[in-house]
Amino acid sequence: MAKQKNLYGIAKVAGYLPKFTSFVFRNFLSAHLAVVVAMAGVLLEYGALSVMLPLTSAEGQKAGGISSKAVEFWHQAAEILRLPVEPKTWLWLFLLLLGLRIAVGFTQLALNTWVSKRILAHLSGGIFSRVVVNEPLSDIYRRTVGHYTALAGDEAVRVGQVFFHMAQAVSALVAALIGLIVLFIFSPFVFKLTLLFLLLSGLAIGLAMRHVFSWSNESAFLSREANTTFIEAFNGIRSIRSMAGEEFVAQRYRNFIDRYGRVLFLLDVFNHGSRSVPGLILIILGLIVLFPGIAGIAGLGEFSAVYFFTVTTMLIRVLSFLGTAVASGGRVAIDIRAAFDIDDIIGSSTASQAVAEDGAQVNSVRSMTITGLSCGYVADHPVLSEVTVQMRAGHIYALVGRSGSGKSTLSDVLLGLLAPMSGELFIGDQPYHRINLASLRRKVVLVEQQTRIFSGSVRENIAFGLEPTDAALQVAVEASGLAELVDTLPAGLDTRLDYQGANLSGGQRQRIGLARAIVRQPDVLILDEATSALDSQTREQVLQNLKSLFHERILLFITHDNYIMQQVDEVWHIKKGKLVTEDRKPCEYEVSQS
Repeated sequence: MAKQKNLYGIAKVAGYLPKFTSFVFRNFLSAHLAVVVAMAGVLLEYGALSVMLPLTSAEGQKAGGISSKAVEFWHQAAEILRLPVEPKTWLWLFLLLLGLRIAVGFTQLALNTWVSKRILAHLSGGIFSRVVVNEPLSDIYRRTVGHYTALAGDEAVRVGQVFFHMAQAVSALVAALIGLIVLFIFSPFVFKLTLLFLLLSGLAIGLAMRHVFSWSNESAFLSREANTTFIEAFNGIRSIRSMAGEEFVAQRYRNFIDRYGRVLFLLDVFNHGSRSVPGLILIILGLIVLFPGIAGIAGLGEFSAVYFFTVTTMLIRVLSFLGTAVASGGRVAIDIRAAFDIDDIIGSSTASQAVAEDGAQVNSVRSMTITGLSCGYVADHPVLSEVTVQMRAGHIYALVGRSGSGKSTLSDVLLGLLAPMSGELFIGDQPYHRINLASLRRKVVLVEQQTRIFSGSVRENIAFGLEPTDAALQVAVEASGLAELVDTLPAGLDTRLDYQGANLSGGQRQRIGLARAIVRQPDVLILDEATSALDSQTREQVLQNLKSLFHERILLFITHDNYIMQQVDEVWHIKKGKLVTEDRKPCEYEVSQS
């Protein structure tokens, strides 16, 4: 079973490489230039190796067939360049071509690195955009935060390196094949011995690859778990310390990162080891050259100094390229696995993104109607079941119920964050599945109980990507009850906030969240316990401000607050995913919870 799984993994890698290559050449023009430079490098490599043939021919070595044609070509080239036909000339030409080969190789390396970094930026940005814009909430809730940070970080880096290593492997392999051809022309015996050893080395490396795929999968898992532990600890540092759980969390992270380091060590040992294996050939051939008896058995006779220099130089070049090809190919096999998960995230968004972009624009929301709606975050496990309700402009609604009854799920549906499993949702007269979700989210805004404070100033946290006028900003500040706080800040609205608003109280953070929503002037404002941290006087004033600002629009409170329920037009009671009451007065159950 394990063997079949490994064979499937190898086949999957081989089948995915053409798709990945097509993606690179379609999106990055510099990849085409990298190919041209690589071809130039291969030609220079062949030229540098072939110029050594007349060098050995001048020493009396046999030449015939292709070898004699190469010698004749370089003799003619020397005459055209008016250079003396002598060993010194061939050596100078070899050094010149080798120098050009090194310069072109550096250019190729720079281009490959540039393309790899552009791939990294493209994929990491694409993953982040996918998560923020249209990753289904059910998938986000199912996966850990480390899953996404690892994809956008470690695994995007690895996929970016795939092109680099693939380009290195292909160009090195072609150069090595050319070197082997020249070696065959020069010495069939050395070529056969080299080929035999390479076949044995390839067999050993192939057997080791089954472990490599297992290590690669484990490294991805450990990277995600370590990232998740780190981020969760960072965001929950107060809770961790209050529970005396510091050592538990620290040890958990150390365990993941220690195992991750061990797996990376094994992968690096494989990469470096595979690079050094072909070098053993040079040692074996050196022994053949140094012991005349072995050479005699092979029928090679005595070796001249020039011949030995030539065959050694050829082997060094060939083995160097083979080592690069093997090591880079191994890295491709390891790192391409990361591309599968990234493609699942980015690739799967194409169809849904096209629908979202092509859907009807929502210019205003005067009503939202839900009929027989069932939905949830896991297939076949609805949180809401057969819910029917309507909201109309000019009305205020309250949604109440126990924790887990489906209140937040209903708000996710209204926000276009969660698609119905069955039933209908109409925005005005437009069905949900035909509208542009981005335009809907500009008209339906949510204020959560725990307001998210982002890096930046108070002004930037309120505007949050918009460029509101000073007048609009002032209205939002006043209506949310934030003016008193702003007046006490050293730089007013331009005061920078600490991480997650640590220098603010819970009520102050909620008021920033309210101002952020008000400045957007939505047609539908959903407030999920958004005033729970305010004192009663501030809460009542903010509520009156909201009623005044949104008197021609839709307000929906998700709340347990008795005062709020007394101010609304309709109270809906959700119990176990069903809308069981609809009344203009708060029911006894909900009043008792306030």
